[in-house]
Amino acid sequence: MKTIVAILSGLLILFGASSLATAAPDQPHMRAAIELLQAAKQANKPLPMLNAAKKHIQKAAPNKKGERVDALAAVNEAIASATTGDKEKMEQKVNHAIAQLHSGMAKAK
Repeated sequence: MKTIVAILSGLLILFGASSLATAAPDQPHMRAAIELLQAAKQANKPLPMLNAAKKHIQKAAPNKKGERVDALAAVNEAIASATTGDKEKMEQKVNHAIAQLHSGMAKAK
């Protein structure tokens, strides 16, 4: 019985420690940017949402191994496309930015 308890305790410690070590920090700016980008894809006037998403990305911690920078570049391209009225290209850039933000959140330390 003691052996089983010791094994279970060891497993709990092992899995608990590994989940704490891999738990990503809270990313409120990244989450807000993703929500704004999702909304921008559906909006008739996406520029305010794209600009707000850009500000959130700029405020986010730079611990994303380059993904935040790539997302910011994609948002800038989406803003340029939205300004010229190219909604299809804007949506492509927004989707790319969202993917980069998700990847960056996963890589955050």
